[in-house]
Amino acid sequence: MFGLFMRRVAVDTSAEGIKRISTILDQNSIKHEVRSERSRGTIGMGMDAAAYARANLAMYKGASEPTFIYSIYVNLKDYKRAQKLIEAINM
Repeated sequence: MFGLFMRRVAVDTSAEGIKRISTILDQNSIKHEVRSERSRGTIGMGMDAAAYARANLAMYKGASEPTFIYSIYVNLKDYKRAQKLIEAINM
């Protein structure tokens, strides 16, 4: 789908939560797109985070792995309906 005509309707760090929303949208025939992004700080952006962590062990000792941020995008024409469905889930 073309991103210009899409709007973000949900953001979560839980894959299970995003899957639940995605299933509801599927059941209601709302086309959507799930995008994921790995969160990490500005340090080490030029290389793989794991390689950077190994190189800087003292800085990352005991630190957890970067988390994923999941976003769901829907077409603009379906945004209001998708938003109401998601609100109904969270109640």
